[in-house]
Amino acid sequence: MPKIFFIVSLIFCQFLSARDIQETTYSYWASPDVQIYYSAPSIISENTQVMFIIHGASRKAKQDLRDWLPLVEGRDVVLIAPEFSKEFYNEYAYLMKTTQTGRMLKDTSLDLESSLGDIFNFFSSKFKITTKKFRLYGHSGGSQFVHRYLMLSDETRIDKVAIANAGFYTFANPAIKYPFGIKNMNVSDNRLKWFLSLKGGVFLGGEDNNPNHSSLPSMRKAKKQGKHRLERGTNFFDHLVELGVKKNMPFRWRYQVVPGISHDNAGMSLAAADFLLEDL
Repeated sequence: MPKIFFIVSLIFCQFLSARDIQETTYSYWASPDVQIYYSAPSIISENTQVMFIIHGASRKAKQDLRDWLPLVEGRDVVLIAPEFSKEFYNEYAYLMKTTQTGRMLKDTSLDLESSLGDIFNFFSSKFKITTKKFRLYGHSGGSQFVHRYLMLSDETRIDKVAIANAGFYTFANPAIKYPFGIKNMNVSDNRLKWFLSLKGGVFLGGEDNNPNHSSLPSMRKAKKQGKHRLERGTNFFDHLVELGVKKNMPFRWRYQVVPGISHDNAGMSLAAADFLLEDL
């Protein structure tokens, strides 16, 4: 009986010490409100870091955040997971600039290219966070959002990023129309240099190789990038390597295939956490 009581007590204590999830409505801009889920350590210190978790097309921001809670237990980091509603931000993965086929959106007021910087400012003020930079993780549609945000935003307060299992990518090719390339997107060489020099990682599920996956984008230009997510991600990373060589730019990105994982946020989060949280 004492042994059973000890085990139950241990589990109960671990439950009490586990991170909780809070939520708030972000309304400090002219765009429609965004629901935000977040989790903070019990004490905010001068070393506290901030990391965004960007959801996929299913918009399960709270669940994606929950997948990260065991990974940040005991670590000095605030997790922030905004949820871009389908009602107002249906094309969030393309920063509300175009549809997935490249049709320009008429309403430019919903553009998301400064969204994370604005939300970072809000949480920095809320928690009196002194760190000047933040980290980024995105899976699936969130991965699409993140790498486009890095290319098209003016934000530079980012020091680490991981993108996982995107459906397709924006290649830094000025001859291909956005969101497949950067034609008419005014992406400068300076921005590309900054992008390539980030501590970034392309993470791909070794089993995310189903060309008939129900949520895999099937547009002709997406298929040109590869038959499935694993192949498309590999081709995108190779493109970044070639771009760095061609333009003689410093390149700091890494490439990792996670064995046995398909299109699964929890599995990819575990791999990405080793990289994003290694210094915390």
